[in-house]
Amino acid sequence: MSEIKNINEKITLREISKDNEKIGLGIAFDDSKSIKTTPDVMIHSEDIGGPSAGLMFTLEIIDQLTTGDLTKGYNIAGTGEMNEDGTVGRIGGIDKKVVAAHDAGVDIFFAPDDDVSEYQKLAPKAHIQSNYDEAKASAKENNITNMKIVPVKNVEDALDYLEALKAKKAS
Repeated sequence: MSEIKNINEKITLREISKDNEKIGLGIAFDDSKSIKTTPDVMIHSEDIGGPSAGLMFTLEIIDQLTTGDLTKGYNIAGTGEMNEDGTVGRIGGIDKKVVAAHDAGVDIFFAPDDDVSEYQKLAPKAHIQSNYDEAKASAKENNITNMKIVPVKNVEDALDYLEALKAKKAS
């Protein structure tokens, strides 16, 4: 975590806009971040949009920064937004992601086991269930029986599952 510092500086105010001749101090938000790690971590995310890859990015970073292979020889996929507190958040389209993972030969698929409130479950015209339940339903509907769907509430659930996993036997 960064150390908080007080900085006292003299600044010169200038016009913010030529149209209304207002002066002030401007603050701009910049969401472009560059993080340097040792050792280097390489993730090619240019073709990925949205938060769905958060959990898998997190696991890949951990795998690159630690010794050994988290996957233990398995083809692993998953989805879920990675929240700051380590929880794995709900995403959309998990039914299609399960089918795509199966078609790609995935052995293990991590699915967010998000909490659905009793109110949400009872809402009229809505059949809301957790992403994990949606993933299981999609697997059943599409006759996917050879891919293990693993519920994860947080990144620790995924890490614990991987740690307990026995190495895949070479075929």
